[in-house]
Amino acid sequence: MIYVSQEQLDQVNYLLAQSALGNHLLFDHHTLRRVLPDLIPVETRTPAVEKAEKLLEQMILRPSIGAKKAFLESLSPELHDDVARVYFNIVQKTASETQVRH
Repeated sequence: MIYVSQEQLDQVNYLLAQSALGNHLLFDHHTLRRVLPDLIPVETRTPAVEKAEKLLEQMILRPSIGAKKAFLESLSPELHDDVARVYFNIVQKTASETQVRH
């Protein structure tokens, strides 16, 4: 568990909402093509998923969307795609929870 400020939380909620609408601010279309076809549920616990979750937490703590993108771009291609898979699993889960509430 990480502790984030309200501003960071608002920014993450904004990013998730935008992604649910198809506006992917953190990942380019090449990444989407690579990772979306083979999403594995986050509940599948592997060392790669756990490492990607920790990197996602580090990304969340970056102060701006630009800094978040720069952090993601600094990762190796494999780690970048693992983080993207975890992120899009969260997007899917958040979107389905939001639909259930309405």
